[in-house]
This record gives sequence, C-alpha cells and structure tokens, in this order.
Amino acid sequence: MKILVAESDLTGRKLLSQMLELDGHQVVAADSMAAALSMLERHHPDLVLVDLVLPDGDGYHCAREIKRRCGERFVPVILCTAISDHLSLASFLDSEADDFIDSPYNHMLLKAKISGFERVRELYRRLERFRAATEQEIRLAKHMFDSVTRRKPEDIPFLHHWTLTAGHFCGDLLIFERTPDDRLHILLGDFTGHGLAAAVGALPTADAFYAMTQKGFSIGEIAAEINRKLHALLPTGHFCAAVLLALDPREGRIEVWNGGLPPALFIDGNHGEVCRAESDKLPLGIQGESGFDASTRIVPTGAAHHVILYSDGLVEAQNAQGEAFGDHRLTEALTQPCTNGNPIQLIKSHVISFLDGLEPHDDISLLALNLGAVT
Repeated sequence: MKILVAESDLTGRKLLSQMLELDGHQVVAADSMAAALSMLERHHPDLVLVDLVLPDGDGYHCAREIKRRCGERFVPVILCTAISDHLSLASFLDSEADDFIDSPYNHMLLKAKISGFERVRELYRRLERFRAATEQEIRLAKHMFDSVTRRKPEDIPFLHHWTLTAGHFCGDLLIFERTPDDRLHILLGDFTGHGLAAAVGALPTADAFYAMTQKGFSIGEIAAEINRKLHALLPTGHFCAAVLLALDPREGRIEVWNGGLPPALFIDGNHGEVCRAESDKLPLGIQGESGFDASTRIVPTGAAHHVILYSDGLVEAQNAQGEAFGDHRLTEALTQPCTNGNPIQLIKSHVISFLDGLEPHDDISLLALNLGAVT
C-alpha cells in the first residue's frame, strides 16, 4: 500500500515510516496539515496516518478534510492518539476517521490494523467493480427499453401519458399502434423487477404487439401470444401485469383485456365513473398456453369521455408519513375539472404534491384517452 504519514514530531515520523517500510509499504511523510493535504493530491495514498497535534491544525480537522477531498474513494484514516474518555471519543467520531492508534507505537498492532484495512479496501474494489458492471447493465437495459418505447408510429392527439420512474430504470412498458382497419391498440405493462430483467421481457412483448397489431390480430390473440413467449422465456416468479385495450372509433366501443393491473376507468363528462374494467386474468407469463384465458370485455364508449389506465405504482406511492396515495386520492383528482380535456396533468399534480419531493417506491405510469376528441 501507499501510506501517507502526517506526524509533526520527527522521531515519531521516522519510527512510523520505518515500521511501514519494513512491512513492504511505500511511505510518503508530511510534518504539517498543509503538507499532508498537498501530498494527498499528488500521491493519492491508500491509507493515511494522522497525528492529533499538527503545527497548523489538529488531527480531527485534518481527518475530516482528507475524507472530504477523497470523496467516494475509500481512503482509511488512522488517528495517532489515545481515546480514553467520552470527549475524545466524540471528537474521534466527529472527525470521520476510521481507527486510532496510541503511542508508543506497537509494530504488531499497527500491522494488524493496516492488514484489516487492506481486506476492507479489497471489498470496496469488488463493490466498485460490481457497481460499474451494474451501471453498464442498466445503460444497456435502458437503451433496449427506450428503443422499444420510442417506436411510436404517430402522435395521437387524444392520447396523453406520463411516467415517473423509481430509481434508474422504468420497469413499465407503454406502447400503442394502429391496425390496418384503424383500430387503436394500447398495451400498458408492469414487469417484475427493474433494469435488464424488465428489458428482456419488454423486447418480445413489444415485437409481438407491434407485429400482430399491424396484421390486424385482436388484443385477445395478442395477449395469448405474448403470454406464450414470456412463459417460455422468463424464469419462475417473473411476469408482466398488463392491460391491453382496443379502441374502435367506428363501432363506438372499447375492448379490454386486463391481467393483474388496476382497473381501466371509464369517466363521463361530469367526472363521474361510468364503469371500470377490473383485472380478471392472471398476468402474462405465469400460465402455460393451454390454460390461458384470452377472453376480453367490450365496453360501449357512448357515455364515457375519458379512459384512464395506470400501473399500481400510482395508488401505492407513499409520502414521508408512509401513507399510500390510494384509490380515494385518484378519485378525488378525477372529480376536479381538467383543462384541454387532459386529466393527466390533474392527476400528475396531485401525485407530485403528495410525494413532496420523494422518489416513488415503484414506477408510476398513467395514460388517458380523450374519447370526445376521437375522430
């Protein structure tokens, strides 16, 4: 290891340096706080020994400054002082130093302490490698997921959506596409987990959804094919809670398949609930092909002005007091007048105000169809 010794006393500085060099360490020495901080920047030591009494500052202050300058890099600081009373212990803890050693210096004790920090340093290195690999996976997963979710063929003026991500990566999938006979298909999916696990399931889901929609298949048939692929691909315990919706403007109806997501809400012009399409199926990927239920529900659009789809992260979002946003707050938001026929902004403002700066525990996805604007 490369070790920095900050010791004002020449004899103590030489003694520590000799002990460390005998154990094979590379030593740089400083006689003041200013010199120690300068050497810290130039030599980037792996460990620092700091005398409590320095000519231009105390060891506690020096330890704090070393930790501040090292940032996230793990550099243990050992104070050369005795900790024999509560006041000294409090000062030691406040300094952010990692350990202490008393004079006269015991070579075996010093060697044991440094050996312990070498093991800790190796653990930090392993953790850093794991963190770097994880971040690379997250970047890859996000790229894959974005390539799917950004594949939108057109801007649909009566469709509005909003997503609030929990952490680095969103595990919700929201995609839509038109059929050859101008039906609008929508899929909102919530995959188990986040990151690469969610992206792996999103790719076959999106491929099947787009390809089959463009060929004119029904949402029941699409749900069955996605279920078949995910059941074969995903390990046990991983699945996709999803709602698929088909809007047929000529027939004035909406077809719904809901497996594991909150209900699709149908809202009238007075902000009252017309009906709801509850989940009555298992999520995609759980059940085998033979037992899969592809049946759908048909809802006439006559009395409804809006259709609201959302993931369970919306109602399960918690504030600082541990309260869930809940169905009642969603209902309260929906009963208020909305501008431009877009209830998304209304619900979004309620959720953000409720969280008050906190990050949600789960991804939040929200979609609204303004049926009054459908042409």
